[in-house]
Amino acid sequence: MEVLVPISISGIWYPKISNNFENSGSIGLTMVLEPYTLFEIKRGEPEIVFNNKKINFPNLDYLKQKLGSLTLSVNSEIPLGFGYGMSGSISLAYALGSVELLGKNEDEAIKIAHESEVINGNGLGDVISQYYGGGLVYRKEPGYRGKVEIIDIEWKRICSKPIESISTKSIIKDSTLALDYINAFLSNRTIENFFELSRKFNESLGFKSPYPKSFRKKGLIVKLEDCNESWITHNPAKKGAYVI
Repeated sequence: MEVLVPISISGIWYPKISNNFENSGSIGLTMVLEPYTLFEIKRGEPEIVFNNKKINFPNLDYLKQKLGSLTLSVNSEIPLGFGYGMSGSISLAYALGSVELLGKNEDEAIKIAHESEVINGNGLGDVISQYYGGGLVYRKEPGYRGKVEIIDIEWKRICSKPIESISTKSIIKDSTLALDYINAFLSNRTIENFFELSRKFNESLGFKSPYPKSFRKKGLIVKLEDCNESWITHNPAKKGAYVI
């Protein structure tokens, strides 16, 4: 079976982590974008094969323990470990595979995918954002069952460039500035304002982009309008992850 999952680039986030993994996560604003990543999934030895190479995926132990044994293979133009939400993509694809191939309940499976991210210090809101899709996702509350709003905005050309592989744990910081920036966006819901506020927020974490109308999130730079052939181009992913 096959699953398609969009990428996820968060601009602003406020982490809220507790001993309850289901309710842990982040309040934040995330772009859910194309290209979709195609996963081939089958019953078998639990392993992740990424661009023809078996990888050590930290979430896998929790996923196989809770959902069963599956083999995932993916050939992706989007790299792992740069800030595109690829660990969330893998966990979400595993969850949807368990629903189709192992008869798991979908709601429970998606919850497990989210928990696997929280436990291993990966994305705190990627799984939820990628599951919903819709372009710009506003997570109003942390956790798997937190309220979500899809923000309707006028999109412009977006592109990105991966520059450095960095651990997600290094950017999970408690910054109250995040809530101020989220509120500032909600009062002026434009893609330009999203980029400007995301730039300010990520600079407060020590991540700066040298380009105008851009911001650096973790190990990638994402840019508005001024794109060339060496950058990855993106459109909003209007549909969340799905089985094909």
